Parts: sequence; structure tokens; C-alpha cells
Amino acid sequence: MNLLQTLAGWNPRDPVTFMLILSRVSGMVVSMPILSSRAIPVKIKALVSMALAFLMFPLVRRDMTPYQGAFSSWLIGLFSEFATGIAIGFSAYLIFSAVALAGEMAGVQVGFGIVDVINPLGLAEVPLLGTFQNSVAFLVFLATNAQYAMIWGLAESFRWVPLGGGNFGPFFFEGYLSLFGRFVELGFVLASPFLVGGIVLNLVMGFLSKMMPQLNLLTLGFPLLLLGGLVLFMASLPFFGSVVEHAFSRMESNLPDLLKLLGSHG
Repeated sequence: MNLLQTLAGWNPRDPVTFMLILSRVSGMVVSMPILSSRAIPVKIKALVSMALAFLMFPLVRRDMTPYQGAFSSWLIGLFSEFATGIAIGFSAYLIFSAVALAGEMAGVQVGFGIVDVINPLGLAEVPLLGTFQNSVAFLVFLATNAQYAMIWGLAESFRWVPLGGGNFGPFFFEGYLSLFGRFVELGFVLASPFLVGGIVLNLVMGFLSKMMPQLNLLTLGFPLLLLGGLVLFMASLPFFGSVVEHAFSRMESNLPDLLKLLGSHG
């Protein structure tokens, strides 16, 4: 069904259906990685939302009847669709939150925690190491075509969760908490080289202070810790990239599970 055929078969209730689709798309846009950043102008977000809604409308209209509910239920449906979009987009943003958590723990462990900068993706203060890791995660996000997986998940969401059919009951929140726990675990996995390495470095410096009491660790300890942190950082980059790539590759398989929770099909 092309655009001309869609316009020729226009239904008076189609604008109501389109607004529901736009609400879900807007929720995903304002919560997904990159586009959720305040550095992106609101006009750009609105333009992307409108473009995606126009792309989704023929697909949804072909498989669904126009929305026939009352005006009050339509208003409730707008909020429900917006929340559905946020749930879809935020599931991908959790990966970047896991990276930020890993950067926070790693930075504190190896001495980078004293330098905080603003993360442009979330406008939150994170260590310098965490900001660099977020930039690497962003490049991996684009390299793995995860943005296309997000658009695919958005299109699939209309099949799993009909318009106005989002179910935010206890079953959904239980499943979403489980998903959240996975990404907390991911953060600890990403930070594990620095956590273990930081403990080893501190043990070595403690051993040196006992063996050579004349050694001034207050002067030499911090530079040594920073140097060890830089070595750990360079050595762990391949590990970091492979773990983040695996997380983004699993996102396409995790999205149907989330949609089943929203549509109570799980």
C-alpha cells in the first residue's frame, strides 16, 4: 500500500489513529539513546517523530481498524501510548546507563573519580573515564546498526501491543525490573577489570609501604594509581567493545520479550 492509496482510502477516524501512533513514536524518541539528549533541539526530535509516525501509519492502518473509542478513552490512550514508547526507548538507554555505572565505579577505583564532566547523552556528571566509555558505546551503537533494531522494535510493537492496549500491571513491572537487573549486572561486568585491577594496585602499594617504609606513598601512590588505571584502560578496550557489542546485538531479541510484557502475551 503506497502513500497515494492510503490517502485515497482516508477514513475520518484516521487522524485519531495517527495521533495515537505519533504519541508512541514520540515516547520512544524522547527516551532512546542519542535522541533523548538535551543537546538535540526539540524541533529535530519533533521532525523525527513525525517522520517515523508517517512511516508507521500505513502499516498500522493496513492491519488494524481505525480507532473507535470515545474521546475520554482516546485521551487516556495517548498517555498509554506515550508510556509504551518510553518503555521501548528506555530499554535501549539502559545499556548506556550500564556503561555510565561502569565508568563511575572504574573511575573511583583507579583515581579518575575526582574529575567529573558533563555527559552530553544524559547531562549528568560522570567521571572522565565514563564519558569516554559512553562515546565508545555510542560508536558501537551505530556500528551494530542498533538504531535500525529500535525502528524494527517500534514497528513490531504495533503487532504485539495494539493501540491503547498497553498493560502496565504488576507482570510488566516485574519483568522490567528483571531487565533492569540484567543491565546492572552488565555495568559490573564492564567495570570488573578496573575493580580487580584497582584492588591489586592497592595491595601492591600496601606491600611496598611495608617493605620500604621510607617510600613516600602519599606522593607516589596517586600517580602510580593513575598510571595503572591508564594501562588497565588501554588493555580492557577490546573486552569493553566486545561486551557492549554483544549487549546491543541482544537488544533485538530482548525487545520482543518487552513487548510481550506490555501486551500481556508473556
